Amino acid sequence: MFAAKVITSFLNNNGFETETVNNGEEAIQIACDSNHPDLILMDIELAGKLNGIDASKIINKYKEIPIIFLTANTSTSVIDQIKDVTAYGFVKKGTDNASLLATIEMALKLYAVNDDLKNKDAILTTIIYSAMDGMIMIDIDENVFLWNPAAERLFGYSSNEIIGKNIRKVLHIAEFHYKDYKNGSEKNVLMSDVFKGKTIETRAQHKNGHIIDIESSISNLKIKNNNYFLGIIRDVSESKRANEELQNLTVTDYLTNTYNRRFFIQKLEEEIERSKRNENKFSIVMFDIDYFKRINDRFGHNCGDLVLKGIAGMVKNRIRKIDCFARWGGEEFMLLLPDTTIDKTKSLVEELRRGISKINISCVDKVTASFGVVEYCNKYTADMLIQNVDNMMYKAKTEGRNCICYLDDSFDI
Repeated sequence: MFAAKVITSFLNNNGFETETVNNGEEAIQIACDSNHPDLILMDIELAGKLNGIDASKIINKYKEIPIIFLTANTSTSVIDQIKDVTAYGFVKKGTDNASLLATIEMALKLYAVNDDLKNKDAILTTIIYSAMDGMIMIDIDENVFLWNPAAERLFGYSSNEIIGKNIRKVLHIAEFHYKDYKNGSEKNVLMSDVFKGKTIETRAQHKNGHIIDIESSISNLKIKNNNYFLGIIRDVSESKRANEELQNLTVTDYLTNTYNRRFFIQKLEEEIERSKRNENKFSIVMFDIDYFKRINDRFGHNCGDLVLKGIAGMVKNRIRKIDCFARWGGEEFMLLLPDTTIDKTKSLVEELRRGISKINISCVDKVTASFGVVEYCNKYTADMLIQNVDNMMYKAKTEGRNCICYLDDSFDI
């Protein structure tokens, strides 16, 4: 008890407020009070049923308070007992006051640092586990190190199913930027400088099998000389579909589901530039439905719409994927046929002409169309090509309709 009074007097003289208790039970009661002490100096040998080690274990269950043990016995067994509890060191009885004061000050600083780290860790954990975006961390060998709840929702795999496993063996991710990886020039291309601060769009397979479009913001982390790859991942499937639909609306004719005039001109100009570089030939076709105004006047615009959609559907089913088919305006349509000379175009256009005349549309007896065809040569601009093919189609109209006219020098502008 004398030693306790000496230490208390010394600490009070050095600016500390102290309170002394006689046994472990009282120490637990004070430690668990709402106004608990900042630090406890605990003698290992205490009066009462509990020694200092046992009292500390109970305190640690309820409160995190730095505890320094006072002991006269520094045997291995005593030191091992101290290690079993969350202690901030020990002071041998009889140690000079300067050493005691230094130990207390270091314990308080260490506690403050640990408390700050725990607060930051709690904030970081809250961010990770409450984030709406998936957060994934993998090591240099692509083994999963972190997998937050949003990643669980995004991909369908729980953290227990994927932590510690190779991400590629569990999660099927589309190949992207993996040339270096496959060639073996990088142990892991995800760690290469090209990915620092990059946002990558790719596709992945959900656990249930469906494909999702994902966007990943990628960063590299280095922790204790170990490299990690951190991805913040979001599902962009819905927004990508919406963008594709919006893009489709900007280039598509709503009635016939063919391309619109603006898109056709863009493709025509691109094809002209490609032809200049590669010296390849291509042809364009314009056709107009004969007597379409009569169809609208006699049978109504709904019938006219059925005619337009029926013809568009027939033509789309016949042409190639590389061909561009557009509604030019009203009842006029245009075809761009890459890598196709006028001789190769003749059989296709004749097939289309006959096909249109055989289309069975319930509201009309028969529909025909007149065609103009022009092959590109390097003196033509897009406007000249369009003017020439329009001339050819007009010529087909004047020659009786339901026929095809090809460019000759008399109509060359």
